[in-house]
Amino acid sequence: MDKLYIGIRAEDKSYWERRTPIPPHDCKYIMEKHPQIQMVVQPSTKRIFTDEQYLEVGCLVQEDLSQCKGIVCIKEIPLDKYIEGMTYLHWSHTIKAQPHNMPALDMMLKKNIRHLDYERIYDEKGVNTTAFPYAGIAGIITFLNEYGKYLLKRDIATPFLQIGPTYQYFNKKDAYQALSVAGQAIQERGLPKEAGLPIIIGVLGSTGLCGKGSMEALSNLHVTLVKPSELKELVNTPNDPKHRKTVYVCPFKTTDLVRHQEDYDKEFTSSDYYNHPNQYTPVFHTKYLPYLTIIVNDIYWDHKFPRYITNSQMRDLVQSGKSRLQAVCDVTCDMEGSIQFLKKYTTPDNPVYFYEPISESIHDEFDAKSPKDIMYMSIDFLPSQLPYDASIDFGIALRDIVPHLAYSDSNKPLEESGLPVFLQNATITLHGQLTHKFQYITHLRNINDQLKEAESFQPKKALKKIPSYLAIRLTGHLFDTGAINKILSVVQSGCKFNIVDIQAGQSDNQQTSCLLQLYSKNKGQLMDEVDKVIQLCETLDIQVETE
Repeated sequence: MDKLYIGIRAEDKSYWERRTPIPPHDCKYIMEKHPQIQMVVQPSTKRIFTDEQYLEVGCLVQEDLSQCKGIVCIKEIPLDKYIEGMTYLHWSHTIKAQPHNMPALDMMLKKNIRHLDYERIYDEKGVNTTAFPYAGIAGIITFLNEYGKYLLKRDIATPFLQIGPTYQYFNKKDAYQALSVAGQAIQERGLPKEAGLPIIIGVLGSTGLCGKGSMEALSNLHVTLVKPSELKELVNTPNDPKHRKTVYVCPFKTTDLVRHQEDYDKEFTSSDYYNHPNQYTPVFHTKYLPYLTIIVNDIYWDHKFPRYITNSQMRDLVQSGKSRLQAVCDVTCDMEGSIQFLKKYTTPDNPVYFYEPISESIHDEFDAKSPKDIMYMSIDFLPSQLPYDASIDFGIALRDIVPHLAYSDSNKPLEESGLPVFLQNATITLHGQLTHKFQYITHLRNINDQLKEAESFQPKKALKKIPSYLAIRLTGHLFDTGAINKILSVVQSGCKFNIVDIQAGQSDNQQTSCLLQLYSKNKGQLMDEVDKVIQLCETLDIQVETE
């Protein structure tokens, strides 16, 4: 019986990327369970597992992967490395029509690639099986290393100096041992009052995947957990002797960050906030930010949500003398997002920059003459700093998925290809086209092109001056059901349109909300088209609200 070959690419996006999607022992598991499958691995001298370890379990190690039925990797692939007609499983970062990755999508379409994306692989409970907490874990370790150096530059020595950068450790067990030793040293020798006691670390998004990783890492520092309601009393007792031997950690949930604009007593629910974020106003910057020494930002955010800290809020707090904030560890890394003064991404080579909140300027080096500076860490590929643990979990997640790539037939229609439904749902391109669930990407690209070509167009304010204008908010399963394709097809036939704040849900179980702006020279024609959209949405179970 002929062998079915599955390839593993050598990661080449960054020299820091040492992960592998399938470790040697999981290759062995696959080949023993599926004797017809032969794993083929591209050689690499930087990968966390050596070529020799792959050879020992029976893998082939060679550059050429062209005979493989499928190729598995982690990060994006250089455009010239795509193999015609190949099946690829990796993160492409294209499902939201991200402009910088559209050339890769075009190349996959041009080369007839069958592309499956980790971002859309969900189990029966709607959980992404290839999402892990390592960004939160790695972020804490490297941040504490940088925080120790930051304090030392202020002539303050602390046990944080005993913690190295994440990439220094083989695995998280070794890193956690260093955190534990530093935590014990704090309990035994204490922290100098010059560090600004009490040291309080606030973790935003503490219940999410990244947040859980950060909380796990911090627990190894032997911290003391406190509630948001306890912060004021802690800060108002600066001479409490407990502060010298304690690092306090305060987990924050979304309910701590915002309140309803009109109904102050309304019980907070995540679903209401996610579906109607414009009805909420941020309160974190006034209620809790004045008490924090450090912020760890693990919260999911996109542009439909309010910012939790703006530049002006931070400036006002500093000018009033009420800010204690020394540093930010931004794990989610949304550029000028939930924390507006995230101004640049950093790297493990240069992990931090410094933000001066009065002038709103940034600089790369510590300046002792600028005491109001806030140290900011914003490494946007943190999981690569724990390549061993991340690879182990990847292997567990993928070892029963990868054989489907070998046994399925990419030449057949998706539904007849032999892929299970959950992998069909993760297939973005096939036979030189976007699959049904991802045809909305074309519409999003067109929208991006329209906005780029007509930058003078100001949707909300300008369009309100035009009589034949109406904005409607659509909420529901727009993408995973193909509803967005049908709605935009109706719109395109009768009027011009624009879309503001369109967000693909993070999973098939989450709804999408977008603002659809319609305009026409003829008001009657516009209203006819709106009626068509509303009628269609009723059949598609899509909620419609006029703005």
